[in-house]
Amino acid sequence: MGIRNHKGTIRIVSIILIVGFALSMLITGIISLKNNVLDAKKHGDKTQAIVTVNKEKITRDEFNLEVESLKENLRASLQQKQQQLAQMGADSSNLKEIPEEILKEYTLQLLINKDLLLSSAKDLNVKISGSEVDKKMQEYYAQAGGKNNFLMAIRSRGYSFDKFKETIKEQELIQKIQDKIASISKVDESELKKAYERYKYASFGGRPYEEVKPRLEQALNNEKSTMMLSSYIFKAREKAKIDIKDPEIKKLYDQINSVVAEKDGYKYTKASLNEQLLSDYTSTPDGYSEEKVQKLRESFKQNLDKFIAIAAKAKAVGIKADKEFVGIDELSDYSKKYYDYLVDSYKPSEQALLDRFNSRRDKYNQKNTISGYVVGQDYKASSKDFESAKKQAEEIMKTTNKENFAAKAEQFSKDPGSAKNGGSLGESTDLSKLVPEFAQAVNNAKVGEIVGPVKSEYGYHIIYVQGKNAQNPNVAKVSHILITPTISEETKKAVAKQVQDLKAELLANKVTWDKIEKQDKYKFDTKEQFSDLTKDQPIPGIGKANPELSNKLFAAKTNEILDYGSNEGYFLLTKTSEIPFKEAKFEDVKERIRVELGIEYANKEMGLKDDNTQAGA
Repeated sequence: MGIRNHKGTIRIVSIILIVGFALSMLITGIISLKNNVLDAKKHGDKTQAIVTVNKEKITRDEFNLEVESLKENLRASLQQKQQQLAQMGADSSNLKEIPEEILKEYTLQLLINKDLLLSSAKDLNVKISGSEVDKKMQEYYAQAGGKNNFLMAIRSRGYSFDKFKETIKEQELIQKIQDKIASISKVDESELKKAYERYKYASFGGRPYEEVKPRLEQALNNEKSTMMLSSYIFKAREKAKIDIKDPEIKKLYDQINSVVAEKDGYKYTKASLNEQLLSDYTSTPDGYSEEKVQKLRESFKQNLDKFIAIAAKAKAVGIKADKEFVGIDELSDYSKKYYDYLVDSYKPSEQALLDRFNSRRDKYNQKNTISGYVVGQDYKASSKDFESAKKQAEEIMKTTNKENFAAKAEQFSKDPGSAKNGGSLGESTDLSKLVPEFAQAVNNAKVGEIVGPVKSEYGYHIIYVQGKNAQNPNVAKVSHILITPTISEETKKAVAKQVQDLKAELLANKVTWDKIEKQDKYKFDTKEQFSDLTKDQPIPGIGKANPELSNKLFAAKTNEILDYGSNEGYFLLTKTSEIPFKEAKFEDVKERIRVELGIEYANKEMGLKDDNTQAGA
């Protein structure tokens, strides 16, 4: 929108909820959909406990706060969907909010899972020091643009410094607990190499093992640690002492644990259903509906039947699930291992391999590719450019009033998301998601006032404060006119000189491309290393495909430096190596084809789409 606060956002605790669905487990913290919602453990002075989990208390104030925060986040998500649909000319009247009862169930499960982890710290011998908390606080100050901005942000949410610091302490402790649980089972070198051979071409374009190893290792470990954590919480809940005295909360708890699908001792509960429901709600353009809930219930039942059938087949060929996994995680492990078994053991006939080779010869040919680097700087408005924008905004401000504000916004505003709507940011704008200068100006203004020009990183804003929410100081009805600075030729020449000076250093062998790409002291917006680039692909860091530039880069000598200026910035490029075109021979690609056919066979056996491969692919 042009005023959303990305760089200054304070990223707060994300609470964990574990749920099994499809072929993987989801861990998410939708309660922190809005980046600066606090996981306010023990927030408020009231200490009435509605739930006790292994002596860890969940207070009514804490529960109510999280329910309201989640409700506000989802309402903002719904509003964004409605705006997007309106911009496309689509009807959004049928989008419905998720019922409050479900939000309460979801929140209760989040808080219980969190306390299950916190109460495990002693058993896992996990501690957090004061210096670790202080270090994290310093990071938040930097993200917010200084301690004063940070304090202003948390106070606007109703939190004191001490309460926030206690929250961060718990956040860091939970992270350490997660890391400790994840460390119990890491993938070894043999697993990595097997996975690499399996997905060498399907996912990694045939790139060397050492090059893709870090990415592959991270993917496999993340998958494994997710399931480890899920199973750990499942087992911790089984052993936990959970005391609920409040009748309303007890009812919610019973609903959470009610069975959605069950077979052979495995089950999905309402908690799993709620998790998937909220995940879909925030990641798709759909709203809530009873039909959606019913479809999810049916999909859980179908998936459970499928997973149990796959587990039986896996056991029949001698596959064993990891002993740490329980419940749905155990079924997921069987499923993944059986999929890998199907790929690895598939043995098509020699004729089938030859037929595939002959039908797709072009695919197996070695393409002409290059590797290299791109370094450059985007054009950014200078102080002089901002001053010119300020003068323009001041002139517009002189003749702007309530009656003509919408027309002025349509005529002058450079915010594409609001200009065509007369500058409107919506009936209930969440100020905490906007840049602090904008939010502060709205907070300081009276209803009905037009204030500005207000400077932000995007330019200058003329703001019409049309209404404020009496219950929430961070919600207001506002419109704005954004005047962005025009980047002058003088500014562009300064950027070109900065990049040219770097080129001189490269030519004089004072610095290498590798050091520029890796070292922070070379502060360029674009620092990209690329490999396996073909002529028809966009050059990383440059953007969309540029045939003329690609032809020049391919035709250049190895290590020759090319200059490239565009409307967006100024760049240097070099080609460090080139692989020429080579026609494939059947014997050289036979194993690649076997794996390719094996993946197709496994997908068919597992009921997956042809382009769908397992984690790590």
